[in-house]
Amino acid sequence: MHQTWTIQPLLQQRAMAVAVAGAAAGALAAMFSSSPATAAATGPAASAAPAITPAGTVYSIINLGPDSGGTALLNERGQAAFNSFNYHGGTNGYFDGDRIREIGTLGGSYTEITALNNQGVVVGSSEDGAERSNVLGFTWTAAGGMRALPGTSVASAEAINDLNYIAGLNAEVGISARAVRWNPGGAITPLGPRPTSLSEASAINQLNVATGFADSASGTINATLWDASGKPTNLGTLGGSRAFGFHINARSEVAGRSDITGNTREIGFFWRRLGGMLPIDGGGPLTDVADLNDRTEAVGYTLRSDERLVAYKWTPTSGLTQLPSLSFRDAVASAINNGGDIVGSAQLPVGQGYAASRAVRWGGVTTPIDLNARLYRAPAGLIVHSGHAINDAGVILANSNAGLVMLRPGTRGTDAPVLGPLATLPRSVELGQDLTLTVGFADNSVTQTHKASVVWTDGCPSPAPTVREAAGTGQVTLRHRFCAAGFHAVRLRVTDSGGRSTELLQDVTVEDPAQASLSGAGTLHAGTAATGRTTSAAPLRFSLWAPLDGASQRAGAAGVMLSGPFQFRSEQVTSVSREGPLARVSGTGRFNGRAGYRFILEAQDGGSQNGATDRLRVRITHVDATTDTDVVDYDNAAPAKLRAATPARDLSAVADGSLTLQN
Repeated sequence: MHQTWTIQPLLQQRAMAVAVAGAAAGALAAMFSSSPATAAATGPAASAAPAITPAGTVYSIINLGPDSGGTALLNERGQAAFNSFNYHGGTNGYFDGDRIREIGTLGGSYTEITALNNQGVVVGSSEDGAERSNVLGFTWTAAGGMRALPGTSVASAEAINDLNYIAGLNAEVGISARAVRWNPGGAITPLGPRPTSLSEASAINQLNVATGFADSASGTINATLWDASGKPTNLGTLGGSRAFGFHINARSEVAGRSDITGNTREIGFFWRRLGGMLPIDGGGPLTDVADLNDRTEAVGYTLRSDERLVAYKWTPTSGLTQLPSLSFRDAVASAINNGGDIVGSAQLPVGQGYAASRAVRWGGVTTPIDLNARLYRAPAGLIVHSGHAINDAGVILANSNAGLVMLRPGTRGTDAPVLGPLATLPRSVELGQDLTLTVGFADNSVTQTHKASVVWTDGCPSPAPTVREAAGTGQVTLRHRFCAAGFHAVRLRVTDSGGRSTELLQDVTVEDPAQASLSGAGTLHAGTAATGRTTSAAPLRFSLWAPLDGASQRAGAAGVMLSGPFQFRSEQVTSVSREGPLARVSGTGRFNGRAGYRFILEAQDGGSQNGATDRLRVRITHVDATTDTDVVDYDNAAPAKLRAATPARDLSAVADGSLTLQN
């Protein structure tokens, strides 16, 4: 099985909720998993029963890529595929169990990875190099590289099974897109009849049974199941006007999300042929299903009316059971394997945002274990703040303050160095400020030596990094003074004497105190924000900088980066204005890598109002090519029905970080 921790594209109009940051105190619990050594030797075995690993399992650490809210996928062989987006471009890769290989693009500037099977085949959508660029579905393998799937100029491969049947969507004349299946030879099988405007297949199992949704002439969007021949079964809704099938297991059972009667709340659902659609309802304004395993166990979280996020496990016989989180504020369950082991995150009782979270593991409905307490030879300063995927061998993908990492049971990861975070690098710095940064590292070979290289994207000169080390651990020290305002990044590479290297990449905003500007970085409250056809409770991470006085700036320096329920990077700032403590910025950019989207930000600097809360209103839209009308892709000024459900929750409030209006 694989898990995805980002939002899968629905022609950039749909978003699934992702795990928010969280943390929990450590406590021992039984962990169910199969032996990692056996998994590596034999490959996936769907029928093999997981073995019991003794309590106290430790994890080796493998750095994979930057953390910017991108996609992370894990298969049963311990291979991973990932991509992330930052202001200076996208990063993607495939980890074969030992080394990372770049996946690349079809010739353009963008690739979105959506699925990985147990044969190491990666699928998704990618921009080609045509004059009028197309976004096409693709498959990628380490041996054969990337190839485009047959289809139109707007297509996306959303899921793949181990037989290499692929489910997704393909645009057709007169409608936005239609759910399709690509067969191993490349032939396209349409799924179900032609929809009124849009249908999409989101997941597929080994029987070639797929799930997703399809709209109807009445305007209702129904969760849908398609059998191996493409014949549809309308799963319906839970009384509302929308339902989406997101997960399907080996038994062709489906889980997803649906509006209830009156469309006042969205809750999870479970469907099977005998029994139909059952609600998964935590009682709050939103209950999301994050994963469904082959034992008919679902996990996810509920956003409660008191603004808490509560992790849960659900089965048809036991119903919804809240997972223990001790005294912590919020908890989210992100994935469950076939042994019943769950990973996610929980929030520390003080502070807000990613800095106050810890990745956790539940061994069923037990007290969570802080994974940071189980890391083997962790570099100095490393904090694993959210768990996103776990396979049956107990391998985990997680986000950390050093980016995406794999946690592999046992004491040996790979031969590459393991890097900690860029310590003391803030989200924003002042122009001309001297920085001294340190990065800790560890290597499983105590005899190797290491060297470091660094790139500062402002192009300003800086001394070479220095390395101090002894017995397989060490520290890199960097010094720099930024000489240009705007968005920049630090890219550090540490290479050992055996030729293996690991890279860190982190964005930073450089502010000029002498220039009127809007700047900031942080996280907006988790909550229900309108995201096209559905809603998301994911927190929105932001960084932005724009001059407000009409002064010139280096090309590309001004802009906006957003990540969480989607990825957005501005390409052009077309308008800025200011009225007292309120600034308005608008322009164009790329939503999940695709061009042609417009954004409007309204930022309020609470500091200029005697310490009032900073607020950021975000609205992203595009023009539908078929109807020539504006479509809202994201708006954190939630619809009235959602505001009524959570009247105290201000989704524009900056929960972690700040905004600054510089005079």
